[in-house]
Amino acid sequence: MTVVLLDPARPTMVPAEAIEFLSGVVEFTEEVPVRTRWLFSGTARADGSAAVLVSTDPRNPDVLERIRRGDRVVESPKLPGDDLIAAVVLMDRLRTIGGWEAQQTHASLSGYLLEETYELLDAIHSGNLVDLKEELGDILLQVLFHSRIAQDAEENAFDVDDVAAGLVTKLTHRTPHLTDGSTGPIDVATQEKAWEERKAAEKARGSCLDGIAMAQPALALAQKVVARATKAGLPDELVPDDLRTVHIGVDHSHGGESAEDLLRRNVLDFARRVRGAEESAKLHGAQPGKLTAIEWIENWGRK
Repeated sequence: MTVVLLDPARPTMVPAEAIEFLSGVVEFTEEVPVRTRWLFSGTARADGSAAVLVSTDPRNPDVLERIRRGDRVVESPKLPGDDLIAAVVLMDRLRTIGGWEAQQTHASLSGYLLEETYELLDAIHSGNLVDLKEELGDILLQVLFHSRIAQDAEENAFDVDDVAAGLVTKLTHRTPHLTDGSTGPIDVATQEKAWEERKAAEKARGSCLDGIAMAQPALALAQKVVARATKAGLPDELVPDDLRTVHIGVDHSHGGESAEDLLRRNVLDFARRVRGAEESAKLHGAQPGKLTAIEWIENWGRK
């Protein structure tokens, strides 16, 4: 007596070791799809007398009874990513059956994404792997949720497979060691150089600040903006002191702005000046992304 357990996500894929048992009399549990039953050449019965029971549900009472009796179990091997597929299927069900999930939008979920990101950072800093696993699951939920919402978009719709395919394409293109036949250890400096060069070619950005997430916290934003600008050749003396020093407390000279709001305002003003200098230099014949220190100084503040 044999129980053949098929993968519920891939019910038409039969384990090779199960084929020899499926040419005779078989029985199916009720959830096995019709398209799967059609694949078998044997005779189907539903009276419990068949030597082989085919199921996609390891918790089905008939399956559990046969296992209790000592029947041999042949099941589909678990593959990396199987549980991801199950999560995608579950997200689709939650979205389509109505309720809270069906009402959400990208905007309504944004606060949850921010909160979950901070909780993930807390788990990383604590070193607690149990918490880390849970918080990574919450971030994964956000990825699945946003991808499922995007499936219903009237324009530029995409799904989670498109997201994954885009990631594979990006990683493969930006890491030539994956496709150039390299077999030895990867030199990190070479890898980083190739990554930046290919990223720059993909983006074709007009400003050294393009691609920076301007909604991030002000201190992180200031650090990123200054780093990008100085890497692009901006002289150190053009970086204002109000981006280097943060005063904690209420500054009444600025109308009681918080340190966060004041720094953000200063960073955004600095970013506008950087973009303005780049645009001015471009109008005067300079190559975008290749400004010299002199070109930065000459175009700083030009209209």
